Amino acid sequence: MQSWTSTDTSTQRADAATVVSEGRQSYDATGQMHYASTGGASPATTRSLQQQQQLQQQKSMPVQVDLTEIDGGLAMLLERSRHSLTSCKETVAFFKNRAKVEEDYSRNMQKLVLTTLRTMDHGKQGNPPNTQQAAWQRLVEVHETLASNRMKFSITLHEMSEYLNNYVKSKENVRRKLKDTEQRYQKAIEETEALLEKARSKYEIQSGEWEKLLVKSGNSKTESGAPISSVGSVASASFSHGGSGPSSMTAISKTKNVGSAVSGIFSKHKGSTQESLERMGQEAGVKAKVANEAYKRLLNQTNAMRRDFYDVQLPKILASVMGLIEEVDQFLKFSLGKYAYTYESAVLADAITLKPIDTSGEGAAAPIGMVEMVGGIDTKTDLDAYLQITARSGGRINRASIPYKEYEMSTRAKLYANPKPIFGVPLDVQLSRDKHPVPMILAKCADAVEAFGLQNEGIYRQSGQSSQVNKLRNEFDLDAEHVDLRSNAYVGDINTIASVLKMYLRELPGGLIPPSQRTAMLSFFPASEPDNAPPEITAYSHGDDELELAQKISGLAEAIRNMPVANRNTVAYLFAHLDKVQAFQEFNMMNSENLGIVFGPTIAPPGNNPADAGVDIRRSTKLVRFILDNRRSIFEAI
Repeated sequence: MQSWTSTDTSTQRADAATVVSEGRQSYDATGQMHYASTGGASPATTRSLQQQQQLQQQKSMPVQVDLTEIDGGLAMLLERSRHSLTSCKETVAFFKNRAKVEEDYSRNMQKLVLTTLRTMDHGKQGNPPNTQQAAWQRLVEVHETLASNRMKFSITLHEMSEYLNNYVKSKENVRRKLKDTEQRYQKAIEETEALLEKARSKYEIQSGEWEKLLVKSGNSKTESGAPISSVGSVASASFSHGGSGPSSMTAISKTKNVGSAVSGIFSKHKGSTQESLERMGQEAGVKAKVANEAYKRLLNQTNAMRRDFYDVQLPKILASVMGLIEEVDQFLKFSLGKYAYTYESAVLADAITLKPIDTSGEGAAAPIGMVEMVGGIDTKTDLDAYLQITARSGGRINRASIPYKEYEMSTRAKLYANPKPIFGVPLDVQLSRDKHPVPMILAKCADAVEAFGLQNEGIYRQSGQSSQVNKLRNEFDLDAEHVDLRSNAYVGDINTIASVLKMYLRELPGGLIPPSQRTAMLSFFPASEPDNAPPEITAYSHGDDELELAQKISGLAEAIRNMPVANRNTVAYLFAHLDKVQAFQEFNMMNSENLGIVFGPTIAPPGNNPADAGVDIRRSTKLVRFILDNRRSIFEAI
């Protein structure tokens, strides 16, 4: 970034300095010829010359001040330019008064000196000492000894005052335009920031309303036992601003609970309210998304406008004001120099006062005239001293971009907005997503049954309460990781846990055993086998000898081995659990035959032909019973 400091020089300043230098050479030459024939300097003049010499000796190295980084830097420069223009106006007033005073010098000169000194004292308040003030002080002191004037000098002063006055007016217009330009940019930024604040407030309000509806809808579904996956899908789509919306919700919830029709009858009076909540939630999500986009768009616009102002426009304005200050100061110096030259030329008779003769001898400081006094003005040093002092009191500009502030939802709302459904989701999809070898619902339900339900009579045969089953199903469908079945809320309701596990296995797309392996495994259990055959016959079929039994075990092991990894691991985990259940059949009355009746149609559902449904169910029951009776032999052969 370009740094505008008090050590920069401009073209205008160089031009003005050239003009002053050239003019000074001409009247220096004239003044020196006259001064050679005059003599004597007043004590007041000698003191002023000594003060100016001391200021020149105290000049230090220029101080670098980066005004683009200072809060109020432009205001300081504008104030400094006002001081310069005020000095010019004071000079104009002085020239006019001086022209009038020349008409009646003896009567008004002293009054003018006193008035000017008071004006100078007022201007010194709050400003550091500078060479311009010192030179001006000495010029006024010189006028204390003057008592005569000529009309020609009066006319010349009048012309100079008019010219300087016109110059000041033109530069005031330039200063006003620069100030108005900066104010327009500031106003535009303030208006944009006000709009940004409104957009941010609207975004937070819309997001808050959406969050409330998400939580209300989710809680309502949880209490009623309705599926959560539809709410989560819609909310997730809205929350991420990139979801597939209702279509993804419909795809996930295609497979429904067999008992959902019954629960729908009891919840029909709540349907309209729930649908209204879901619709309102979707509308609130869309509004929140629109408000978020509007907020981010205004945020980008505001930051772009701020960068343009602080990185481009403000340095340009600062450079222009700096150039204005230097030009005005140089022109003021030039005007004062011209006045000094004109005055010295016009009052040759008073040259002893204006340019005392050097009578101090060798080695002593020679007295100087008004031209030298004005020549001692160092606008650069004056400006550096002013900026060095005023910059210390200024703050720093906050140039950092306004950060994006995302709305933070509650943990419960996040669960509703981004659920991890498992019911009706393909087994490989959920296991890949959750990074587990077997479904968390199987592991947690089996763990709870083995901990609290192995001696529960009719475990897996007795059904839990429908509303509690649906409520637990929704908890699992929201996020299975956060379900704690060992808590007091579920320990006394083991049949609900068992019913949820059967419901999950029943709703697996394609069943737990894939169709191709299911067909191969059921082929070992022909439909012609009698249902009332004794256990030793139904287990091995009619006339099965050891070879036939080995072939059946080998065939089932081969079919399980050919299953996808997710299905194979889950089948192994499930039958290991069921084997533990039948080990307690003395208490729970659930032997391999009863477990086969319960889990056969669940893990190996019948085909699409209703006429064969009964036969398929019997065959699947025999399959589960056989695997339980020969589990170790089958799974050791895999």
